Amino acid sequence: NQLAETARTFARGDFAARADVRSHSEIGELAETYNRMSDQIQDHIKRLHAAAQENQELFLGTIKALAAAIDEKDPYTRGHSDRVSRFSVLIAKELRLGPREVRNVEIGSLLHDVGKIGIDDRILRKPSVLTEEEYRYMKQHPEKGASMLAPIKNMKEINPAVKHHHERWDGRGYPSGLKADEIPLIARIVNVADTFDAMTTNRPYQKSMSYEKAVARLKELSGTAYDPKLVEVVATLHRRGELKD
Repeated sequence: NQLAETARTFARGDFAARADVRSHSEIGELAETYNRMSDQIQDHIKRLHAAAQENQELFLGTIKALAAAIDEKDPYTRGHSDRVSRFSVLIAKELRLGPREVRNVEIGSLLHDVGKIGIDDRILRKPSVLTEEEYRYMKQHPEKGASMLAPIKNMKEINPAVKHHHERWDGRGYPSGLKADEIPLIARIVNVADTFDAMTTNRPYQKSMSYEKAVARLKELSGTAYDPKLVEVVATLHRRGELKD
């Protein structure tokens, strides 16, 4: 009967299904009760969705605050994580990644330097080129960051961005010496975005380049340091004027 069919639809997850009430009999009362239950369930689902959205916004806000705190350790990188995140998200969207992947890229890029929390401020703030020993020490920050996030279950898909954003396309990067497609896509995206921001902002060891020159430099290193496809995406975004704030 119609009530039974509606119940089966409801059981399949269509909580908007309604029973056609035309009787004042017990069946009619049952249908009314069913419809009220359906309304209550839908209302509860809406509240759960709203709470989940609020929690997501709170989580992202916390991540941004942490990223800002990391950047504040080094006056030369103030705002770096936020800019890298903006570039990374633009690249991810140009690649037509899904919403979940884009969100992972956003969070992974914000946190890519979280391991610098464990690096001595004296090294981070040094106004000149690092010595070989200091550079080896600085190179520990990806693994330090990955270790910090490893116990957090929700960071499993994001952690590769933290651990592998200094790998190179030719396998000469660190910490694992991965090459080409062995490097997780999220890390390849953050890598090129990180480098682009480093090139286009003033640092103790170099003056900033124009966007035009930075894109040209990325192209020179395409296929050796960086994923050629991602370099081309950055070039495309630059031609369209989308990299500017």
